Amino acid sequence: MKRNWWGLLAGALLGVAACGPADDGGGGVVGDVCTSQADCVSNGCCGNGTGVVNTSRAPSCPAPNACPTGSPDPTNQTLLNGCGTPFCDGTGHCVVARQC
Repeated sequence: MKRNWWGLLAGALLGVAACGPADDGGGGVVGDVCTSQADCVSNGCCGNGTGVVNTSRAPSCPAPNACPTGSPDPTNQTLLNGCGTPFCDGTGHCVVARQC
């Protein structure tokens, strides 16, 4: 019986290890380091960003509500055409929180 218990434990550990990191969005790429939500911003302006970066690497965006007409987000708060929000995850890395 002891032998079966160790086999089950080893199998469970291998299964968990095969899954990889839980908060990396599934792609294995970890974002910039952050300590609070304010540390993470879009890598593009007016809703046209494609990823999230730390504020130290943020682009110079126009003032809120100064984006060109027809922009996905004139407040500079989202990315991916308004479908994503910059977020500091539980592991202390900037990620995209999807809304769409």
